[in-house]
Amino acid sequence: MKNKSLISGKRGSNKLPLNIIIFGNTPAGHTCGIGAKDCKTCCIQKDGKRQLKTFRDTEFLCYASLSELRYPAVAASRWANYRLIMKAIKENRLEDLIIDSIKGLRSKRSEYIRYHESGDIINQSHLIGINNAAEYLYKEYKLISYLYTKSLPLFDGFKVSKGLRVTCSLGGIHDQEYSSLFEKKCRVIYLPDEAKGQPIDHNDWHAYSDFTGEFCHLVHGGIQTPKARAAIQQRKKEGLFVGYSKKTKKLQEV
Repeated sequence: MKNKSLISGKRGSNKLPLNIIIFGNTPAGHTCGIGAKDCKTCCIQKDGKRQLKTFRDTEFLCYASLSELRYPAVAASRWANYRLIMKAIKENRLEDLIIDSIKGLRSKRSEYIRYHESGDIINQSHLIGINNAAEYLYKEYKLISYLYTKSLPLFDGFKVSKGLRVTCSLGGIHDQEYSSLFEKKCRVIYLPDEAKGQPIDHNDWHAYSDFTGEFCHLVHGGIQTPKARAAIQQRKKEGLFVGYSKKTKKLQEV
């Protein structure tokens, strides 16, 4: 039974293997305000119905927001995490809350922790809590924490723990000013040939490993903008990757 006083998470997914703890998801779009642009999408309640909200600069729909639209329980869980995180920040105990929550999710197979598969770093206090917890979890259990972020200004002058690996997710409003701070960068592409020799990631290896440089993700999702939908259909016709499912699980075993 879920402990409602702890931040929720799970081990593995259709995309990620069981040695990765997916942790700390918060509402997509709503907690990405510092830097989101190309992918900014929110699931909102309007006129008694759940629907997606996009913005002027939205080029493709955030996959995490699509899952909130489809599954109300997913959205509820992410909002619950958000409330726990903000309360812990106010009470100056976020580091302890993260560590206690991870201990409840950890197994003997656990090697990595992915933060906010949905959402992003909310503010400086959130980053400090994650960073301090990552340092402890690395020293105590050799767990490597990692995350993708568009909240780039928060890292200006910030010392990242040895146990935390950070990927700059390009396509945000601060790319030009702050992306040079990061050794790892990723970008979303529509078709494989747009990678131009850069690796296309399917299992987060480039994010949690010692890899440095730039890598790519292919846009996916059952509901998408016209441009993204056309690219997904083209890849489908060519027998290429279109989304994560049990059928794509073999991509994780690299």
